Amino acid sequence: MPLFKRRKVASGDPIGEFWAWWTATGAESVATAIAKQDPNATAEVLAGYIARIHGSLDWELGPGLHSSHVLVVTAAGDPSTRAIARRWLRAAPASDETWEYADMRRPAPDVTIRFEGMPPVQIDAALVTIEADTREAALHVGVHHPTFSELPEHLQKRVTFLLLDLVLGEELVETWVGAIDTQVERPSDAVPIAELLPAVAAFAADHVAEDGGPSWRLMEGTTAAGHRLVATAMVPLRSVQLPHLDTHVAVSVPYKAAREDGLPLDETLSHLRDFEDHLSDRLGDSGRLLAHETAAGHRILHYYVDGTTPAAAQVEAAVIGWPDGRVAIDVSPDAGWEGVRHLS
Repeated sequence: MPLFKRRKVASGDPIGEFWAWWTATGAESVATAIAKQDPNATAEVLAGYIARIHGSLDWELGPGLHSSHVLVVTAAGDPSTRAIARRWLRAAPASDETWEYADMRRPAPDVTIRFEGMPPVQIDAALVTIEADTREAALHVGVHHPTFSELPEHLQKRVTFLLLDLVLGEELVETWVGAIDTQVERPSDAVPIAELLPAVAAFAADHVAEDGGPSWRLMEGTTAAGHRLVATAMVPLRSVQLPHLDTHVAVSVPYKAAREDGLPLDETLSHLRDFEDHLSDRLGDSGRLLAHETAAGHRILHYYVDGTTPAAAQVEAAVIGWPDGRVAIDVSPDAGWEGVRHLS
């Protein structure tokens, strides 16, 4: 599938502009160009509209799962633009017989990777090593291909990531694959790359709660001042799961009734949970509680919200009236979820 990039062009509402053009003439003209086996005929116009949304977005056309074609507009692994790609997708019209839409590359394991002047890279010839890391909730993957010895280093790296995207799809790679290593020499413990998808699926299944949602991890430690700290976080904690939630809202809630180790008494803990539910209900789909840390008379609730909505202001309004003191709120842009990286 061809991949295109263009420079950023400023505009007032570029996502709205794109979909207005697409629904008026774009969808039909691009489909017609594909039918005539001349997709480049509309590539420049399509690329221009996407560039106005953000210059770092990539796009590609391909066969759809339920429609004839799919248009993919992706951040290509860049956390800083994932929210933009997801907002583009959320504004998309309903799929029809001709078009469906996605903001992440889908698996395409039957594709051959080709670079001009270089040997073709057949996907099924690749081998992988797989190492499970339960603490990081990730699989560390090494990739070997017989052609690596014939490719320059920069292409070895590029092919490594392309192979993973083509076998797993961008979402699974970003969610479940941790460290990625390019292996020029064939590892002794390597297995065919076809075994990678079932391995990732099995690993992911081990991190799903009974209700089908993400699981949560309980952690303990100490603060810099030596106080006992208990933390709970969603697993896995990756921004690719909810990329439109690009703003960190840290809510520091004081509590008075504490045990000797500084953690809340049972009754206080119940009130804190009710308070969390109250904030989450106010946010609805515009935000999500991803983690909390409790120590020394304070609980920090780590919410992430959609920065294009009034969600942060809704949180600020909802904390008024907490009986144990002033609730402090810190709001900061954080598309990569760096504010909770220490809990992942």
